[in-house]
Amino acid sequence: MHIIIGIITAIAGLVWALHSLQNSGVDINSFNPFTWARSRKWEKLYGAKPLYNLEKPMDAAGALIVGLIKQEGEVTREQKQGVIQLFERRFHLNEQEAVELFSASSHLIKDEMNIDQSVKNILSPSISKFDPDMISSLLDMMKSAAELEGSPTRDQNKIIDAVVAYANEALKPARRWG
Repeated sequence: MHIIIGIITAIAGLVWALHSLQNSGVDINSFNPFTWARSRKWEKLYGAKPLYNLEKPMDAAGALIVGLIKQEGEVTREQKQGVIQLFERRFHLNEQEAVELFSASSHLIKDEMNIDQSVKNILSPSISKFDPDMISSLLDMMKSAAELEGSPTRDQNKIIDAVVAYANEALKPARRWG
């Protein structure tokens, strides 16, 4: 009988301690490993920048190209028109879709300071969907965009080199770019 009274007392003490913790602001669900794993997975998926969750190659390419021309400051009207025409020709988009891609890419890239250091994060969700021709096309488009207002700057060349390096690393069995 004394063992049963001890067990009941221990359970009552545990319930009282948990109740007191909850009243003091501690989330009791945080002690549940299943809840923790689910919230951690959710945080990893949706806690990152939207720029780092681009799964379509065209979206990632658009963001890199717009980031490339924004690297030197504000985008001029001529640069914007040149990139929109580049999107129309290379991605086979109509004018409205190309403008939307440019606008979405501009919005995603607006707070990114060092695009050359973010290339891996931008391309990693979609790199498996790129084939060698798409990488070559992306590099050609980036070079064309960089040459819209003269020769490419040092920072623009760093971004292009970062794309080449990441493509070489991620697609090893294929061919090399650069």
